[in-house]
Amino acid sequence: MNDRKQVLRYCVLDWLSASLAWLLFNVFRFHVFRSTVGFADIDLFLFDRKALTVWMLVPFLWVFLYYLTGYYVQPRRKTVGGDALITFATTVIGVLLIFFIIIVDDYPEFPDLYYEIIVGYFLIHVSISWFFRFLITGALLKHQSRGECNVPVLIVGTGSEALRLVDDLTKYRLNTPYKLIGCVRFQVISEQLDAALIVGNLDDLPALVKQWQVEELIVAIDSLDTDVRYQLLSRLYELRLPVKAAATPSDILSGHATSLSLFGIPMVSLTPGPMPYWQQSIKTVFDRTVALVCLVVLSPLYVYLAVRVRCDTKGTVFFKQERVGRNGKVFFIYKFRTMYADAEQHGPRLSHQNDTRVTPYGRIMRRYRLDELPQFLNVLKGDMSLVGPRPERQFFVNQLIERAPHYYLVQQVTPGITSWGMAKFGYADSVDKMIQRLEYDILYLENQTLLIDLKILLHTLKPLFSGKGV
Repeated sequence: MNDRKQVLRYCVLDWLSASLAWLLFNVFRFHVFRSTVGFADIDLFLFDRKALTVWMLVPFLWVFLYYLTGYYVQPRRKTVGGDALITFATTVIGVLLIFFIIIVDDYPEFPDLYYEIIVGYFLIHVSISWFFRFLITGALLKHQSRGECNVPVLIVGTGSEALRLVDDLTKYRLNTPYKLIGCVRFQVISEQLDAALIVGNLDDLPALVKQWQVEELIVAIDSLDTDVRYQLLSRLYELRLPVKAAATPSDILSGHATSLSLFGIPMVSLTPGPMPYWQQSIKTVFDRTVALVCLVVLSPLYVYLAVRVRCDTKGTVFFKQERVGRNGKVFFIYKFRTMYADAEQHGPRLSHQNDTRVTPYGRIMRRYRLDELPQFLNVLKGDMSLVGPRPERQFFVNQLIERAPHYYLVQQVTPGITSWGMAKFGYADSVDKMIQRLEYDILYLENQTLLIDLKILLHTLKPLFSGKGV
């Protein structure tokens, strides 16, 4: 059972439950508020053209709302209690939205009925939706209790700390979506640790991750040496997986333990946590919508810039170049050409303030970052976001990783047209400066929210209008 199939199950059942809930709600409306509906026959009330149109629309609105709230993310990590809480909260929002969008104008002369209508629709929808979800999540939990479709995790460490963690995991084995694959040998090995649990050493980790399709790593090492921990984490970052460690009492008291645990054990995240899932969904919709609007509205400007580039120097209008995106995926980034056609005949070079490779009109476009406008197409395709760490070429990525292995962390999110590093630091004309800018990108990863994205977009506007884009 993979995530896509599980998401499809939830989507189909949510659509069916929303459709059934809307039907029963209208039956409820007809019989309870019969004198106000304006129809003498229930068939006419339920199946006239307007009613059928709304009936077809409402289930899709609910599924879209569930998508925005992030309900369909990580479908194999769900619990019955979590489903109940999320369904209740989402139904409150959804019922109010649908009431004001669809229902509010149906009873202009009977405003005192609104409370009964809202409560009635809420009770009908939340009961049916949760029942359907209870069935599918309950079936999922039964499969997981048999060791099927679990989320595979590995422990990195084989000392006393790993032994303690394994013992704790044994206590919380039941009713968990996670499955412990084993322990990866690192430095000391506890004599009490079951040898069958040791599945390989640190050099085997990439192969183990691929073999078992591991989705999370738990660090459990005895060493307190900071350099040892950093070197270990630098190797783990390359796998681009969430890395956690069991929380210590001081972590819990300081508030560093995550609210979501593994196997019921409080954890500390050793990699930056993602933006809340509901915000990720809204960000995706916002990005695509803004990109589409900009591509349409700014099309006359695109034509003008294309003509100017063509008249400025010989060469193509658009510049296409490979960049490394999320999870190391390579894609083509699009820009208006600002350099001469043979600008990199001697190999990759970073641009700088007085770069002689830049064309006369290219210099003007760079000042106002007009050359970046075609990247709205990258956003529309999903290769990029409006806000996110800037994507780099593999040539420079290799140098960055060699000197700053934590650069792997920025590849856990979708790259952006602008970033906190771009807004605060600007363009980097050397690898040293790219490493300095990386600090801002890591800071963004640790604090990313929609509000932070909005602040970055506002900060980006200043150099655009002042002509200080480079």
